[in-house]
Amino acid sequence: MNKNVPISAFAALATAFAAAPTLAHNTFSSMTAPAGYVQDLEMRVTHGCKGSPVNAVKVKIPEGVTRVTVNMVRDWKVETKMRKLPKPVPGEGGSMITETVDEIIWSAPKSVIPALGTYEGFKFRANLPNTPGAILFFKTINVCEKGEDPYIDLPKTALPAVGAPDFGQKLIDFMAATPGPSPYLILEKPAKPQYPWGTATPTPRKVAAAP
Repeated sequence: MNKNVPISAFAALATAFAAAPTLAHNTFSSMTAPAGYVQDLEMRVTHGCKGSPVNAVKVKIPEGVTRVTVNMVRDWKVETKMRKLPKPVPGEGGSMITETVDEIIWSAPKSVIPALGTYEGFKFRANLPNTPGAILFFKTINVCEKGEDPYIDLPKTALPAVGAPDFGQKLIDFMAATPGPSPYLILEKPAKPQYPWGTATPTPRKVAAAP
């Protein structure tokens, strides 16, 4: 994939998607995010299962996404399932991370999401892989009082490189070709590092022992 995609290319895609009827599916509040950032994300659930309200939402975290933390909510029970990483990755303060969140489950709400007419955002924070131009698919399932509404389908063929002339149309075609397209994020090349120290992980200060 093209790793030097101008941000304007993503702005053009966002404009095209805003007019697409496929946004009735589960989608992120923003379909683009800076590669390598620790980013706040919001998955939006817009409807239930053929007239049945939603009482649980499951989100599968794709490979390469680490350091996932869930926004505190008082209306839902939140559960996370973990998976081991193939190899440890650096964490905060010089520590090494050996596992990451594999799935987030919101369930047992104080009040269900109505089948139609409203939406609810499910927020979490994640360290995104530093791969500009990549597309991350977050498989999601809405569990309703009657039945389930899965958004787990992936493109049957590889999408063209981000920034290619037909990329936007191919992505829209994928969203329209299935009733259950997986929500996705397009990773863009950031204009600057997220933190003043760049990509390095700061080490903790040594605190002198008390006399």
